[in-house]
Amino acid sequence: MRPMRILHTSDWHLGHELASHRRETEHEAFLTWLLEQLDMQDADVLLVTGDIYDVANPPVSAMRRLFDFLRAATTRRPNLQVVVIGGNHDSAARIDLPSALLGEGRVRFVGAMPRAEGLPDCEALLMPLLDGDGAVGAWLAAVPFCRPGDLGTHTLSSLYKEVLDKGAVRAGDLPLVVTGHLHIAGGAVSELSERCIVIGGQEAEASSLFDERAAYVALGHLHRPQWIPGQVPIRYAGSPFPLSSTERNYRHSISVVSLARGKCEVSEIAIPRPVPFLALPEGGAAPLDQVIRAIEQLEIDASLPRESHPFLEVAVLVDGPEPHLQSRVLAALEGKPVRLTRIEKVTAQEKRTETRPLAGEDLAELQPGAVFEAMFRSEYSDGPPEELARAFDALLVEVETAGGDD
Repeated sequence: MRPMRILHTSDWHLGHELASHRRETEHEAFLTWLLEQLDMQDADVLLVTGDIYDVANPPVSAMRRLFDFLRAATTRRPNLQVVVIGGNHDSAARIDLPSALLGEGRVRFVGAMPRAEGLPDCEALLMPLLDGDGAVGAWLAAVPFCRPGDLGTHTLSSLYKEVLDKGAVRAGDLPLVVTGHLHIAGGAVSELSERCIVIGGQEAEASSLFDERAAYVALGHLHRPQWIPGQVPIRYAGSPFPLSSTERNYRHSISVVSLARGKCEVSEIAIPRPVPFLALPEGGAAPLDQVIRAIEQLEIDASLPRESHPFLEVAVLVDGPEPHLQSRVLAALEGKPVRLTRIEKVTAQEKRTETRPLAGEDLAELQPGAVFEAMFRSEYSDGPPEELARAFDALLVEVETAGGDD
């Protein structure tokens, strides 16, 4: 019997903009490539682990792009199953909405934790995965992003224990795949586009959530593709392309999971990057005159359409006020076919300003948790106590997700 093949991808962030630059060309290129991979990898299942949209109320163009892709994928591969779970950027209600039309067919959306009599209904998260012959080849526990109110009397650990208990019974001797959209302790975070989402008062440890009953754990939220140490294969699929300047060196990929009884093999396929992400100077921040020379020497194909112009971040080393810094950089860039994402000021004595979020960053790039920490340090000359930081993170989750499910 041929192993079941699952394509695991995540964090598409449809509708995303970077420094007011739209990413539609990149999304279109990625989804076209993904359609081809579904065929090339002979996929039985496409699994998307959250943050399908960039915001809770995405533009119509982003929703249309998703449903156009789903139509094309299921037309191209009539037996393909698609499962999409909600992430912290998504409105749980918006993700769940298509389920009323689609039912329990080949395309399943799980936006919110289902409930029965006011309690989390872990049984409702379980669904069979069919192989190419239409037989059940594995089971999936499709756990979406869990907001604090979703847990009820559970902790995150006890919730996943119940999911694994029920999933193992349902799966029997078949492989059980478990999903999640959360931050696992030890996962590498992208500083400008992610934050550590804390549920149930603490960062989750992989060893406390997942055991050997799971054949594969498919995670979303962190944009760097990465493995998490644990008793079983645990993997973040990562985003399809850089969502901030700090992600420009990531090797973005999808994960191809081959499942058979007692065996799980995972390989990565690198995603082509349709638009380059440049940083000047290449060796790191430099004095302004040197930066200007580097910009002037920049050679890029002027025939590229604007939506394919490379993104550019500029880092300038400063030792005092530079009142004309921005105007000189912008003047040097005049006529260059690039899209500027930010101008970063770096002092010779201190770390890069991305670790000091209140020092010269654009407002759109500031992360709430980083601002909170910086303000606390400025007032008390030290970082916030761990308990207070966790309380702030939990409050932030409530605030950011409350408005999306009206």
